[in-house]
Parts: sequence; structure tokens; C-alpha cells
Amino acid sequence: MKSFLSLVAGAALLAAGPAAAAQFTNGSFEQPAGVAAMSLMAGSTFLPGWTVVDSVPGGDADIQYTSNAAYGSVGVTASDGEYLLDLTGSVGRGKGVASDPIDVVAGASYRVGFDVGAFYIRNYGSFGDATVDLLVNDVLAGSFTNVMNRTAPGSDWQRFTYDFVATGPTVKLTFLSSTSLSSSSLGVGLDNVAFDLTSSPASGAPEPASWALMIAGFAGVGAAVRRRRAAAA
Repeated sequence: MKSFLSLVAGAALLAAGPAAAAQFTNGSFEQPAGVAAMSLMAGSTFLPGWTVVDSVPGGDADIQYTSNAAYGSVGVTASDGEYLLDLTGSVGRGKGVASDPIDVVAGASYRVGFDVGAFYIRNYGSFGDATVDLLVNDVLAGSFTNVMNRTAPGSDWQRFTYDFVATGPTVKLTFLSSTSLSSSSLGVGLDNVAFDLTSSPASGAPEPASWALMIAGFAGVGAAVRRRRAAAA
């Protein structure tokens, strides 16, 4: 049986718990699957939760959706699961994907995590460093570079994170292969995107579900107090 103090602590934790988690799907691009590799043009919504975008009008506007089965033999494999995106497509820079609007709580803190891939291709060599630009609500949040360190065929993945505070009810995340000439125009990988709540608004009231749990917790505290008084009597 839980002690009086543990019930109090549990109720307090429930009261201070985070707001409802943001809705985010298909971060590793495992859907819809069913293909080995294919080019996706700007405007495509083939990937659930994402739209292909191009920040350089008139340029080469495709990215590539590819699987381990397609190019694993030459060194291109996903960091998570079976699928990944090559944001350079056939060749070029400034292309990528934008998420569907994600539900957030204004004032809450969130963390975006993602893997950037640089590739060393069998019979071709290194494709160089890979830089991904992250935009939050169409504003550049930062450029993240994976410095190639492979000397043999394979995929070099590096994990990056970015923290921010939501300012409205939704947020859009955009990932682009950087237009910087120091970033590869032949292969910039993106995979394993995650979006997580890290803290609730400092002055925010608990969500309805948290209120219900908190009330249940305090009800348990009250019951425990009554049992202890009855036992003492």
C-alpha cells in the first residue's frame, strides 16, 4: 500500500506534469514505403506528414526518397529504419521537406532532433560535408553540418537538436539542404526526425487530463488520511 507521503508526491507531480504532447508523425519516413527509391518534386505530399519544398525557384526541385535496399550496396543506408531522404535529389541545393502544422502550446518548450547524413559512395568516393538548414515557422533557426569523416563506403550520420519556445498554437518545421557551397550538392541525408515537449509554460494551468489525475491523487491522499485516523482511533 502506498504511504501518505508517496501519494502526496504523486499528486504534486501530476499537477506539475507537462501539457498534452504535440502531434507529430513519420519522422523516420517509414511511410508510405513500398518503393525502393523515387524522386519527389516540389509540392509533393507523397510522404505522410510532409510536403516537398524548394527554396530556389527555377532550380532542380526534386529530392529522393530511398531505402536501404536501393543503395545499401554502395554505402547509402538509413540511420533509423529502412528509409531516408536525400535532400539534394539528383543534384542541387536548397531543397527539402516541410512538416504539416504541429499542435503545440504557446509558451511551452520543445526540442527538435534529427540526423544529418553524409555519404561515401562505393567507386565514387566521398560526397563531402552535409549541411541541413532548419526553419521554424519559415524562419531560419540554424544550419547544422555533418563533417564527413569516413574513408570507406558507408553512411556517416550525426545527431543534432534544437530547442525553442512555441509562440502560437501550431508550428511548422522545414528541413533544407543548405545552399552553402561548402555543403554537398550530391548527397545530404535526413532521417530520424523527432519532436518532443521539454517543459510546460511556466505560468500555465494544468491541462484537463492533468486536473483529473491531480484530483484523483488528492482523493487517494484523503482516503489514506481517513484510514490512518480510523486505525489510530
